[in-house]
Amino acid sequence: MGQPAIAPPEAPGTGRRGCYLLRLSLSNPATIRVGRAGERHFPAGFYMYVGSAFGPGGVRARLAHHLRVSSKPHWHVDYLRQIAEVDQIWFSETEEKLEHRWAEAVAEVTGCQPLEPGLGASDCNCPTHLFYFERPPEIDEFHARLEKQGGNQRGDLVLWRLPASVKE
Repeated sequence: MGQPAIAPPEAPGTGRRGCYLLRLSLSNPATIRVGRAGERHFPAGFYMYVGSAFGPGGVRARLAHHLRVSSKPHWHVDYLRQIAEVDQIWFSETEEKLEHRWAEAVAEVTGCQPLEPGLGASDCNCPTHLFYFERPPEIDEFHARLEKQGGNQRGDLVLWRLPASVKE
């Protein structure tokens, strides 16, 4: 018998609308099918996915979705979730639509390598909302990039780490 499946932890947030970043870790390189985008190669390393949650259940519901491995992937990141683990979530519950500005800020973080155009952003005009890093990106540099953009583009940013007992 294999190890019992570990249920995903309860998602953070209160159910209000907002914006979020998933930081994912991929231990080994892999080539997978990403829906209609076809086969894609993902090198080992870290990935950041920028999303928004303005539908029912807000940020909490969307993050609950992303913390589970989906048997019926909907978004490009759902396919990546089949092989990569979420280790941190950065989110802000706000009515302000920050997703596109956050994607611009992530693209400026040291070591960022944007993935091919459209991947993770097929519903907008941004080049991508899915980014690759060889080393884990840190929230402090993301904060600094947002501040360079000017205005309140950070909201009340919260860092949530996946509990160690779930990652093991």
